[in-house]
Amino acid sequence: MQTRSTDPIHAPRTLHAAYARTVLSHLLAVKPSVAQVLAPAHLRHLDDLDPAGRCTLQEWHGLMDMASQHLGGRDLVPALSEQFKPWHTGLLGLTLMTCSSVVDVAGLLQRLHPLLDDVFTIERGVVGQRFYLRLHATTAEASPQLARLSLAVWVHRLRWLTGQADLLIDVNFEGTGPVDVNPYQRIFGGQVRFDQGDNTMWGDAACLNMPIMSRDAVSHSLLHGQAVKQLNLLSNGKDLLIDQLQRLIKAQLTLGNVTLDTMAQALKLPSRTLQRRLEESGLNFRLLVDDVRKTQAQHHLRDTCMPVSELAGALGFSDPTSFNRAFKRWTGSSPGAYRRSGA
Repeated sequence: MQTRSTDPIHAPRTLHAAYARTVLSHLLAVKPSVAQVLAPAHLRHLDDLDPAGRCTLQEWHGLMDMASQHLGGRDLVPALSEQFKPWHTGLLGLTLMTCSSVVDVAGLLQRLHPLLDDVFTIERGVVGQRFYLRLHATTAEASPQLARLSLAVWVHRLRWLTGQADLLIDVNFEGTGPVDVNPYQRIFGGQVRFDQGDNTMWGDAACLNMPIMSRDAVSHSLLHGQAVKQLNLLSNGKDLLIDQLQRLIKAQLTLGNVTLDTMAQALKLPSRTLQRRLEESGLNFRLLVDDVRKTQAQHHLRDTCMPVSELAGALGFSDPTSFNRAFKRWTGSSPGAYRRSGA
């Protein structure tokens, strides 16, 4: 089936789902009692282990705001940057770990950065005796929080990959700084400045020649090839839009408010635009909802003990009878028979 690329101007900005999982994991580690009030839409990020999973920038901001409120309004970026590990982002993180030197890491990060997020692009270079990495927002939907987290994570990874714990990095950040800048000072070690015109980290150019401690040429070649394939799949646009739509449908089923209009609003798209893009991909919204329901129903019947009556409500059906009728249409058998068969 032929697909067309989504319009990058209108497509919602997205980032790797590991960013969402890190926020939730930190919140639950610091305040376990919060688990009782988290919505299913929040918890699904912890349950979803898709290594290429994405969440929208808007969704991530919502998680950050929610977590900050539960933790007394604190700035979460410093703590999250310490918990964010290379392998959390799947292929890209593992590929960076097997590079031969820091300059190779910087080049690969620049080329494959969309696997982390499409909110920013990366500019890298050397000026005099100093190297720099600079973030450029791809649209007006920028994110000072994500910029700070990205640069903080990279500093931690640079020290970890090279084994040089005392590297000093200077950094500029756009936007007003937090009340307490000391955590950022501890992370970067060098000069930290807010209210600047860019988001850029600077370091000694000699760092670029430092070897990576976990370098492995054979593994790197294999991982790099897979990462490039993943980037190509992501770049075709279908994964960005259709995957986001399927995830939104899955999250909203319980609320029973899954319509084309509500999904388009969540995706920041006009309803007519979403309809057109579905048609271009050979898809139908009603059938797409049906498919998500079917997949979820089969999963719960096969892998959980959720009663059929509860499952019907969780999938947005008005009553178990309607669910039974739909499931038989999908599979040719009743939910109970399907569960007993261990399909």
